[in-house]
Amino acid sequence: MTRLLIRSGKDPFTPVVAETTLTQDVFNSNSGNYLFQHSVWKALATDGAELVSNATLSERVSPAPGDAARINAEFDHFVIPLANAFRADFEPRLARLAELIEGVSIPVTVTGVGAQAAHGRGIESLAPVDATVRKFVGLVLDRSASIGVRGEFTKSYLLSLGFPDDAIDVIGCPSLFLHGGDFRVEKSVDALTSDSPLALNLTPEVPGIGAFATAQAERHPRLTYIGQDAHDLRMLLWGVPFPHVHDPLVPVHLEHPLYQQDRIRLFLDTWPWYDFMATQHFAYGTRFHGNVAALLGGTPAHLLAHDSRTLELAEYHRMPYTLMPSFDADVSAADLYAATDMAEFNAELPRGFERFTAFLDRNGLQHVYTPGNGHGDFDERLAAATFPPPVHALVASDGHEIASRLKWLRDGMVLDITRHPQAFQPPYPHPGWTGPGSRHARLHAAVQAQAGEIETLNARLELLERGSPNLVLRRILGRLRRLFGRS
Repeated sequence: MTRLLIRSGKDPFTPVVAETTLTQDVFNSNSGNYLFQHSVWKALATDGAELVSNATLSERVSPAPGDAARINAEFDHFVIPLANAFRADFEPRLARLAELIEGVSIPVTVTGVGAQAAHGRGIESLAPVDATVRKFVGLVLDRSASIGVRGEFTKSYLLSLGFPDDAIDVIGCPSLFLHGGDFRVEKSVDALTSDSPLALNLTPEVPGIGAFATAQAERHPRLTYIGQDAHDLRMLLWGVPFPHVHDPLVPVHLEHPLYQQDRIRLFLDTWPWYDFMATQHFAYGTRFHGNVAALLGGTPAHLLAHDSRTLELAEYHRMPYTLMPSFDADVSAADLYAATDMAEFNAELPRGFERFTAFLDRNGLQHVYTPGNGHGDFDERLAAATFPPPVHALVASDGHEIASRLKWLRDGMVLDITRHPQAFQPPYPHPGWTGPGSRHARLHAAVQAQAGEIETLNARLELLERGSPNLVLRRILGRLRRLFGRS
């Protein structure tokens, strides 16, 4: 039996409720991460493999002594699906991953990693992360035959850092290969109408996106905005608007018509997401994985590319796209749909799939697309799973959304997540979190020590209070004693 440790928020089969997803950040701040993580999982779930999710603990905190040794002892391969990891705000996590990999001696394979730069900026804008990327990629290539990157932009960046051409395989995003190489997407209607069911995705920080989103919502009453990140989920769950987006036309505020009309959804798992997208006639917007979810549901999609990250992927996969770094012109969904031709995408998908599977072969990873390898128990586990429904706004009329939040509050929320029956339990907790000498154990010991000190102070205050003839002083001592926890 081959054991693979997979970098992922969770496995594809474990349902996690919305409140837990947010509180424990199971989806790593964006539900789109599940698409490529679970596609890689499915590809590697052969008859002879056992896959374990690391719950991304390796990058949340610096590795503790014993983390790498445990990986070496318990696993045969460490597989790291990544997205746009070569960027400034991901640099601390990448540094922690590199620190962990330094102690790992088993093969380490990275799939689908990408660099991110603003529109009009080149690889020179990535200079602040050069040192960390150089260290991380160097460590990976010491433990693998090649590294799998998203596209030519990322490859050119790694070449500029001195890595050899033959060590860099351009494989795109593995999410699009979930259904294999024969998958096709076709239009179900000839043209859109004002009443067509549409799925909109967007990046709230893009200039002008608010006026665009509001106009689309007004023109298409059956349009649904599909949120993806932690801020979207927090708004839907607790009514907290985005703290950094102040344009009231962006649907990240409670007063926005899309929120008030309960036309916002966030999916906690990929499979219900695909099912919903299959009911739509068209999807469009700035989110790459929001559009991929539509394509995997068999629905045509059109990417509005606004940076190097999204443009690189659209070009590689021949996904229909329009370059739109800002939204200062009117956009018609009907015109986008008319311009959406899936022929190039359908023709390119099998070629990209062959490059992806060749990359897995090159790095010694057995996969289900090799005849005879089987699919393990993936299909059975997926069929047996029951996933939570998409999250609605609190204003949803049937009351279930409010009832769900109240239940979570009754059960304890953050202060009781270790005992909460719906808490997510990482399948591979690192030594840094549990066990003797762990961070958790040290914290527990510190709390216990403080509790002992408080008990001692209480006892002293009680003696002083009893022995003092001064009534005022006794009252002060009594208040101090109550402050330290005694009634």
